[in-house]
Amino acid sequence: MDTGIDAIIKVYAQEAIEETAKDVSLDLEENIKNELYPGHGYDTGELQSSIRANIQTITDTYALVTGTYTAPHGDYVLAGIRGKGRVAPIDFLGDGLEKTVAMYGG
Repeated sequence: MDTGIDAIIKVYAQEAIEETAKDVSLDLEENIKNELYPGHGYDTGELQSSIRANIQTITDTYALVTGTYTAPHGDYVLAGIRGKGRVAPIDFLGDGLEKTVAMYGG
């Protein structure tokens, strides 16, 4: 049974998790987008504008934030395919995630 203070702490903790999840979501989306440069959908903005970082789940102890993209040529950027040639792959999702984790002391 929750006492008065337990209920207050639980509500505060839930609000803190939700607020942090929103901040992480915004930072993750921005960091993923920043990994792209001209020639990777940046000029037209299609790949960059298709990137989203959404909060999938929030519980009493954690939040799950997922970065995604919907532009079909994002697969080619990740695989290192540019036109008919091969270039170094760019893991814009992974690199953006690493930067976001580093921002939060991970």
